[in-house]
Amino acid sequence: MMSLLAALTPAPQAGLFVMGRPRTINVLVVVLLAWVGVTSGWPGPRWRVWERGLEDQLVRLRGPRRPPAGVVLVTVDDATLQQGDWFEGERRIPDWARGMGSLPWPRAAYGRVAEKLLQAGARDVAINVVFEGPSGKGAADDDDLELRLRRYPGRVALAAEMLESTDTQGAGSLTLVRPERFLKAIGGAGSLGLTNILTGSSSEPSLHPEAYGSGVLVARGAERQPSLSSTLLRLGGHRSRQNDRLTALNFYGPEGTFRRLPAWEVLDPERWRNHPLRASLAGSMVLLGPVVAQGTEGYPTPFGSLSGLEVLATATANSLQGDGLQPWPRRAPARALVALVPLLIVLLAARRAGLRGRLGLVALLLGLQFGAAMVVLEQAHRWLPLLTPATGLVLLGLLYGGDAYLREGQERRRLRRTFERYVAPGVVAEILSDPQSAQGILRGRLLEVTVLMSDIKGFTVLTKQRSSEGQSELHVRQLNEYLGTMVEVVMAHGGTIDKFIGDAVMAVFGSPVSRGVAEEARQAVRCALAMRQALGRLNEDWRRRGIATIDNGVGLASGQVMVGQIGSPRRMEFTVIGDTVNLAARLESVTRQVEAAVVFDAATAALLADDAGLAVSSLGPQTVKSLGAVEVFTASAVEAAAPAPRLQASR
Repeated sequence: MMSLLAALTPAPQAGLFVMGRPRTINVLVVVLLAWVGVTSGWPGPRWRVWERGLEDQLVRLRGPRRPPAGVVLVTVDDATLQQGDWFEGERRIPDWARGMGSLPWPRAAYGRVAEKLLQAGARDVAINVVFEGPSGKGAADDDDLELRLRRYPGRVALAAEMLESTDTQGAGSLTLVRPERFLKAIGGAGSLGLTNILTGSSSEPSLHPEAYGSGVLVARGAERQPSLSSTLLRLGGHRSRQNDRLTALNFYGPEGTFRRLPAWEVLDPERWRNHPLRASLAGSMVLLGPVVAQGTEGYPTPFGSLSGLEVLATATANSLQGDGLQPWPRRAPARALVALVPLLIVLLAARRAGLRGRLGLVALLLGLQFGAAMVVLEQAHRWLPLLTPATGLVLLGLLYGGDAYLREGQERRRLRRTFERYVAPGVVAEILSDPQSAQGILRGRLLEVTVLMSDIKGFTVLTKQRSSEGQSELHVRQLNEYLGTMVEVVMAHGGTIDKFIGDAVMAVFGSPVSRGVAEEARQAVRCALAMRQALGRLNEDWRRRGIATIDNGVGLASGQVMVGQIGSPRRMEFTVIGDTVNLAARLESVTRQVEAAVVFDAATAALLADDAGLAVSSLGPQTVKSLGAVEVFTASAVEAAAPAPRLQASR
């Protein structure tokens, strides 16, 4: 099993297996494979019921088939009994119609029908009635039948029946009931056949009648007895093209699928003389007998309840054509291996496929498996393992989907934790709407952004003073209050908190997602002005509380930066690097040498050209560390003019 796992282990990104220690899903896949193999080869009782239900559904989907024309039924049916009742009401009853209106039928009537069929060219006739003991209609009835049977030795098969009984001690016994009187007339016991049928159940198919005489009886220590359908074939010189004892019946359709004739039409001389089907009986095998009304008295099949005569005709036709149903492979270990093939194909072919590819492959194999089962059923008359491998494929698809769902949830939580430290919740939601794009953001890319750098003026001196006065706790509390307010302002304007550098705040506008370069620059400048207003409110509050006030400066620069997660495997942080970051930090220092708390570079000023809500003014060239003279700008918010009063014309 470990070598199999090694062969099936996909690349790490595939999600089903991970290099190194197996994940839980590995165990689930192994359990699934074992379950499919065991259930296919050795299904339990409940699973066998479900399999039978699926097999019957496939037979119904396949639909009725055309039975061989050489198997014909002559039925003692309702029409025949009604015709006999009609003659009983007449004053003069023809000899051929006497006793025809009720069951059991006169034995002489069966003899006359069989004789007419053989005279019309039928090869052999099987009478599906057990003539046990003397006839209830008198000795003449038996004599008439015996006389007619003697005329066609070896061409008429008679029915026998095996009766099973249990005594008071619970011991079972078998009793063979057969027409002893007519054995010599038909050529001996070789012209007898059992009518016992192994009726299908919810978990087992209807087996060929030969399974009873050659299987059940032999297993119980009794002598082998052929079925009536097998005897009919042998009398006609035919050999079964399959192992009937191991074959399930492959039904051709509902009751009436086989070509049939009502028995009264054969008995009626005038009707029979010009009957359109008489000539087609040449060389055919005929099954003669009563057919019961369908319903609870019939034999259950995928096409509904069938009469015993129709079931025997099905068995005869299956043997003649070799189209009885058999499982393939027959041996349990081989069936288990065949059932595993679709799952192994998915596991091997989908090693490097994504979720859609895997689920698509699962759906494709489900369709192919169903199609193959239908084709094999129709053409080869075999049952392929279907329910268990199909269920295994569905479960494998659910494992794939569940694994992907859990992994996606885990990845989204990781990304959310990563980004929520830097950006507003609304921006996080936008990022997580495209997890693949979020991964690209983390790996690194170039972006056009506006960098904001804010620092508290004289904070180092204030820190030393408070440290010496033992006011460190007050100092930290005031700093946190200030930084918390600045963070709220930045996020309210759609910025990303990049980092805190002591008392300095670095924010980026346009990373990780951008609203447009110009819009990000406008929001960055508005954010800087709002930070100044928020600091004013903080100072008023601190002044009331007797806490020293503070001042800050804000520098902004626009340009290209590198964005991504930077650091070591032990400590990573999402940040931006580049000359634009350095320029923003140096412009913040310029606020100490000009009369403006917010300054920015020419690139930012150019992006504000179309913003009527900001008044941009140049502060001229200023000396910037390491850069020399650089023109810097500042801005202020433009208050909207009050609307002019509307004058009402005098009348």
